[in-house]
Amino acid sequence: MVSLNDLIEELDCTLEDFLDQVTLAIDLLEEGEQEEAVEVLKGLEDDLFDFLGYEEMDEAEGEGEEEAEEEKEKEEEKKPKKAPAKKGKK
Repeated sequence: MVSLNDLIEELDCTLEDFLDQVTLAIDLLEEGEQEEAVEVLKGLEDDLFDFLGYEEMDEAEGEGEEEAEEEKEKEEEKKPKKAPAKKGKK
């Protein structure tokens, strides 16, 4: 069984690793080594995606989903709205 203290310690180590990568990227930028800094930041981005459990989508996949949502919204706008029910006389 994993204790809460162990999980917090693991999280702390992971965040320290992320901070180390940011520090390295800053140092590289200060030294004028932009390409190397970009590579470090891309690696950090991948690590953060993994850490957060995100899956990277292809741009084409994302655009297809956005277009499908937009078309669905347009179809809903085209549908005639129902008139409110009339109240009967008492």
